[in-house]
Amino acid sequence: MSQILTLVFGKIFGAVAGIALVRYLGAELQGVYSYIFSIVFLLSFITDFGLSALLVREIKIAGDSSGKFLGNAVMLQVFQILVSAVLIILYSVFFEKNPAAKSSLLPASFAITLVYLANPFIASLTSHEKMYLSGIAGGLASFFNAVFISISIFLGLKLPGIILMLGISNMLNIAVSSSLCVKYAVKPEFKFDPVLIKNMIKMSFPFAVMGLFNFMYEKINVLILFYMKDPVEVGYYTGAARLIEILNAFVVAIMAPVYPRLSMIINTGSKENAIKVINLSVKYIAFAVAPCALFVSVLGADWTLLLLGEKFAPSAPVLSLLIWTIFLLSIHVIPGYALNAARLTKLVTTVYGINILINLGLNFTLIPRYGYIATAAIAVVCNIFALIMLVFFTHQRIGKTELPKYLLKISLSLLPALGTLVLLHNRINYIILSVLSLAVFAATGFMLKYFDRQDYELFRRIFSGALGFIGKKMHGTSK
Repeated sequence: MSQILTLVFGKIFGAVAGIALVRYLGAELQGVYSYIFSIVFLLSFITDFGLSALLVREIKIAGDSSGKFLGNAVMLQVFQILVSAVLIILYSVFFEKNPAAKSSLLPASFAITLVYLANPFIASLTSHEKMYLSGIAGGLASFFNAVFISISIFLGLKLPGIILMLGISNMLNIAVSSSLCVKYAVKPEFKFDPVLIKNMIKMSFPFAVMGLFNFMYEKINVLILFYMKDPVEVGYYTGAARLIEILNAFVVAIMAPVYPRLSMIINTGSKENAIKVINLSVKYIAFAVAPCALFVSVLGADWTLLLLGEKFAPSAPVLSLLIWTIFLLSIHVIPGYALNAARLTKLVTTVYGINILINLGLNFTLIPRYGYIATAAIAVVCNIFALIMLVFFTHQRIGKTELPKYLLKISLSLLPALGTLVLLHNRINYIILSVLSLAVFAATGFMLKYFDRQDYELFRRIFSGALGFIGKKMHGTSK
């Protein structure tokens, strides 16, 4: 329980600091800041090269050789960070035209790429199913970022100074994650093995290609928008997108432990058990996310004003659109995990490859006329495509799930909630109205029998366990 609290506290603190940073920078500098991160993450094809996903799948299977496997992965990671840093510097010196971006890319070349050095250690913890420890590492990383962002805002630092502060935060993250990995999972053995390195690169290549496609799927629109429009439009888009990234981080953090569990079940157990894991994982998170997506979408202007301030009022349509990507992600991310766990990485890569072609084609076509609003709408379209394809291939290669049934019942439950929002909009406070729509959605879902007896039994056990934990803590305190 304490580990969960650490993760949640860190994520919440990080979210507050992230929103504060957006408000501090304003639209133009927020646009430059997002552009810099997009350049850095574009080179994650080289910096990470799929090592994290490979280690989650392989490190525990390596058995007695896991220390050697991890040690060589860390050495490879360091080399990749150096290569990507040099490429960023070269791009900044010879190609970047924007003065604000140029001055910030140089410190970002090392300060931001350092974050990847923590990945092998966190992946090793996850592979050994020490999810509570990887959760602690993730929570502390968010906490460190929040602290150094807060210091940067307090000191009134400019963009290069903020990026250097994030570099210090990343170094602390490396220290924490490596310490946890050595103590509780596996100690790296730094014995250079060229054959192992070569095999590692070969095995991680499909993950690397998928990572590149993921980047292009999620971030290439920022680069296109920056070049075809201006930093202010990028700022309006990424201001709202930053809120979505924060919420996505919570969703992914909840779902991340499913991947190693699916890997173990699919490779050592039955596909029927894997289908049960997929069904339950999506069932709960999608039901929780759907009503939130609805009320934020309908009341986008109010929530944008609250979270980002008047300077980002033009971001409201973006928030109203992008919030649905979280709901779509909550459905399709687990099927993607299942396909990867079943060693169907090339199939997932193909889906993202087609998706990126759709993304690029629509962005180049629509951005000149519709700007950042088109970028947000295209993100939703691409997520719908990913959902359809990943669920289809999961049914084809692993087994039939109940996801279509869940999606239908959620859609039906959203209709009365939508009616409530439309009828009472501008009549009562938007926060009260949001809670009311959530209650209407939940009541409709229960009437449609979204949850069955097994779900209620699970809820009962969780509630009893939580009460028991609190009781023990209070009893121990009283002593």
